[in-house]
Amino acid sequence: MDNTLWDFDTNSKQTLIEVSDEFKIESLSGVPRDYFITRYLFHNDRFWGLYRENKVSKSRLRSARFEFALRDVGLGDKRLAKLMGKAYLEQSPLKTGLNEGAISVLSKLQSAGLSMHILSNGFHEVQLLKLEKCNLRTYFNEVITSERANSKKPDPRIYEYAMRLTGSIPENSVMIGDHSDIDVIGALNCGWRAIHFNQKGEQHNYESISCLEELVPLLCK
Repeated sequence: MDNTLWDFDTNSKQTLIEVSDEFKIESLSGVPRDYFITRYLFHNDRFWGLYRENKVSKSRLRSARFEFALRDVGLGDKRLAKLMGKAYLEQSPLKTGLNEGAISVLSKLQSAGLSMHILSNGFHEVQLLKLEKCNLRTYFNEVITSERANSKKPDPRIYEYAMRLTGSIPENSVMIGDHSDIDVIGALNCGWRAIHFNQKGEQHNYESISCLEELVPLLCK
C-alpha cells in the first residue's frame, strides 16, 4: 500500500506541514519547520524499525516519533507529542495522492482476472481508511495487515497467513512492494515471486520495475 500505490512521502509531508503549523512548532521552537520535519522522518524510520522487531508497541511508536523530534528542536513536551501524533493519524489517511498509474494499472490487472490483496505492516484501521478515501478498496479482496496476521513483514508468518486466508500457494503468489529488504526478500524466502517497485534506482539483482505501468506486461500474459 504505502509507497507502492499510496504516495506516502508526498501525503505524509503535506500532513506534517499542516500539523506543524497547527501546533505552531516553528514559533514555539524558533527552528525552521523543515528541520523539525527532517528530524521527525528520522525518528519515524527508527521507530518503525523497532516496531517491526517487536521492540516498541503501536501506541509507543505513534507518540515517540513526535516526542523525539520535538526534543531535537528544544521542545521536550510529551503531551504535545501525543496531541501531534493523534492529529497526524487523523489527517494523514485522508490524503489521496497516489503514485502515477495506480488506478489504471489496478483496473487492468483486475480485468485480467488477477486476485489482488493488500499485504501491509501499516495499522489496519489506517490502511482501510486510505483505501476508502482513494477509491481503491474495490480492487482488493483481502486487506492483510501485520495486526491482522499477528506478524510483520519480512517474518514468514505473515506470508503464510496470507496464503491460508486467500487459498493461494507460493507458486501462484506475487509480492509487489517498494522495500527490497522487507517486501522482496521476505516474499522470496517464502517461495513467492517478488517484484520490487524500485523508484529510487537501487542496485540489486531482484526483479524490479521503475513505474507501475511496467507491471501489466509482467503479470498479464
